Amino acid sequence: MGLSLTSLSRRSITLALLAWPTTALAAACPPTKVLFVCPAGTVKSAIAREMLRSRALTAGLAVEVASRGLEPEDHVSPALAANLRADALDPAREPALALAPADVARADIVIAFDDAGASPMLRLARAWRTPSWNADYAAARTDLSGRMDALVAELRQRAEACS
Repeated sequence: MGLSLTSLSRRSITLALLAWPTTALAAACPPTKVLFVCPAGTVKSAIAREMLRSRALTAGLAVEVASRGLEPEDHVSPALAANLRADALDPAREPALALAPADVARADIVIAFDDAGASPMLRLARAWRTPSWNADYAAARTDLSGRMDALVAELRQRAEACS
């Protein structure tokens, strides 16, 4: 074939060097970690988690999203569950977990819904006051959608700044 061990070694080295910047950038740009917290952990934070995951996937953004509750309790009414199914959102995809200090420590962005922002663990969190999903689904969806647009734009800017 005419290829010597020396030429293969040079070729391998060249390919490795060409691949190096991509590898270095990937290591330098880890996924942004976003944590949503609400009082019960089953409605606002869980819906936000699923909505951000979907939008980040569509936008091609590397993001890790988690949700927690101060005191996990199921607050999803049958009407809310039906509306969420219609919108292909499943906040019950993951179990509701109680917030722990380690959750906050590992997150790059922490968003506290409504009264969850009063928790001492969330004193540095972004506070989002939003309509009730159970009482006014359309208003809650519109409000969260606008907030997600802004958050996805911020995540895109972070990714561009990192690369």
